[in-house]
Amino acid sequence: MIYRFLTMTALIFVALGLSSFASAQRGPSSVFVETVSERDFAVRVEALGTLEPNEVVDLTLNTADRVQSLYFDDGQRVRKGKTLLSLAQREQIALTDEAEANVDEARKQLERVERLTERNAVSQAELDEARRAMNSASARLRAVQSRQKDRILVAPFDGILGFRQVSVGTFVRPGDMVARLIDDSEMNLEFTVPSIFLRSLKPGTQITARTDDFPDMDFEGIIATIDNAIDPVTRSVSVRATLPNPDRILMSGMFMEIVLIADPRKSLSIPEEAIQPVGPRTFVFKVDDTTTPPSVQRVEVKLGPKQGGYIEVLSGLAKYDRVVTEGVIRIRDGSEIKIESKSILSPKKSGELRLSEKAGGKTQMSDTLKGP
Repeated sequence: MIYRFLTMTALIFVALGLSSFASAQRGPSSVFVETVSERDFAVRVEALGTLEPNEVVDLTLNTADRVQSLYFDDGQRVRKGKTLLSLAQREQIALTDEAEANVDEARKQLERVERLTERNAVSQAELDEARRAMNSASARLRAVQSRQKDRILVAPFDGILGFRQVSVGTFVRPGDMVARLIDDSEMNLEFTVPSIFLRSLKPGTQITARTDDFPDMDFEGIIATIDNAIDPVTRSVSVRATLPNPDRILMSGMFMEIVLIADPRKSLSIPEEAIQPVGPRTFVFKVDDTTTPPSVQRVEVKLGPKQGGYIEVLSGLAKYDRVVTEGVIRIRDGSEIKIESKSILSPKKSGELRLSEKAGGKTQMSDTLKGP
């Protein structure tokens, strides 16, 4: 039994010795490397949303009566303060005239009492009573004038009107819609994005939107507000952006595709091919130029998002470090390497390309590649 154990142990040592000898005979492993450099990174978010007007109001009246006059048409653009509709005014005009007459009479009575007071012909109580009568008449006049204004409908802001819902002679009640007014000078675009992008979003972030209604046009805008809560079901947050609409071609209800580039930055990057994942951790082989021939060190790195075949490096490497991108299967920590240069295409003449390969300080030319 002991003899068998000693024999197996000897065979293992012999195998290890042969492996080390073979490795020494092979020499440094040929690899390709790339330098750690800075690249532009950003978070690209795509979403779908629906346009809403900047301001929208259903125009209604606060009193009930018949429509006497209309001053607008369907789809008309109006300015703020334009009179749109008026109700029958006869009774209200009469009430206003009565209130104005009461104010005029109270004013005259007050002036008469004030003159008598100067001669001590009336008491202070009579003067106070005249002043109260004057104030009461003025308040009643303001109330009547306010009710008269309620019988006239004016545009609260600049915008475009929708379909007219009433005609001359229509009896309207408080709350009945006369028309819808929309401010389309700029549009609100509401959409949702996953909450994982919340840290990358902030007011002022630029967005680009497209719609099938105008397939050849891009519309630029900015994020205006971000909702203050995350939807517990979809785990998304609502975002509202504003799109200028100087030509008034965007309309409420349009379906749009949104692309926004958030958190733009310059960061260190390496090719995806250099990454060696081991469970939840990631490693790369960094070139050590202090040895002859060069060797590699296995270092752990923390990575960010991928973009265009490169990965953002958050820690573990420095600018101008070199990492192995091809040939990692033949090396391990501390292995000696031979750095090769990748093949390049150089023009020979019009319509031809020649493949040149640099290796070991010499250039070897291969067969000419004919262009189309």
